[in-house]
Amino acid sequence: MTETDDPRSLNLSWSQLRAHEECKQKSFLLRSGHRSKAGDLRAYFHGMVVDRVMNAWLSDPDRVSGAMVGMVTAAIDETANTAVAEGDGVVRWRHPHDRAELTEFCVELATRLEPLLSTHVLPYPFAAHIRFKTPVRVPYLDGEPVVVNLTGEMDLLVSQPDGHVIWDLKCTRDDQYWRKVLGQLIFYDVADFLATGVRTVKVGLLQPTCKQPVLEWMLTDELRRGMQARIIAMARDIWAQEVACKADTHGCTYCVVRHACARYAATGNRIPFSTPTTPRPSTLAEGLRAQAAGGSP
Repeated sequence: MTETDDPRSLNLSWSQLRAHEECKQKSFLLRSGHRSKAGDLRAYFHGMVVDRVMNAWLSDPDRVSGAMVGMVTAAIDETANTAVAEGDGVVRWRHPHDRAELTEFCVELATRLEPLLSTHVLPYPFAAHIRFKTPVRVPYLDGEPVVVNLTGEMDLLVSQPDGHVIWDLKCTRDDQYWRKVLGQLIFYDVADFLATGVRTVKVGLLQPTCKQPVLEWMLTDELRRGMQARIIAMARDIWAQEVACKADTHGCTYCVVRHACARYAATGNRIPFSTPTTPRPSTLAEGLRAQAAGGSP
């Protein structure tokens, strides 16, 4: 049996880590495939559209300055159709003028983004939308090392003469949004170093509609060790079947797995869960409610 055949092996992404630290029940249900295919994508659909436009423009060796703006309208339909086809969700327009307003915002984003790419990306060798699956050894509950794969997709990896630069596109007007996503850049930094052995010289956000459209950080080893500790803690929680609901209900109304949550689901639904060594079924009403209350299934 190879390391990847080990039933204890896990694939962990930044979004999973963020969800796990928010609510272990939510994290468990997302890993189990309980995200609603009819979920509303509208809140972050503009980011999906502009991300698609950016990737298409950067991928074109004959790219033309100013062309990104003209790609927005087609990208709105393409992105919505792809999301439905892949089961990621649907876009529910909020009012009759909502699509026009979103289009206007995406045009503004594309207009401001293109010069940022020309300054910070195009002068160097770069790769866009890099999917990664980087193995790292993590101590299992008994202390034995187990392979855990760090997975995800980086928006932009730039190779400067002195090292790598990781950029992530954020389509927001919130000048404080970086506080929620700095961990994402640290996660990517750790994964990139494990895969390439090359340290980043900096990581940063391209946020065209913020007061500071470019934010940069030079990461310290202390930040990297902190991220590694968070990854290990999540892996051990999963192995130990820690699936309790969070203490408060803030944000639960719009949770994409609320319909399957132990706190809200109707009695009688069944969701199997197990450890790699002691597989066993548990009912949502009995097992997960007990976990949410801090007990044992």
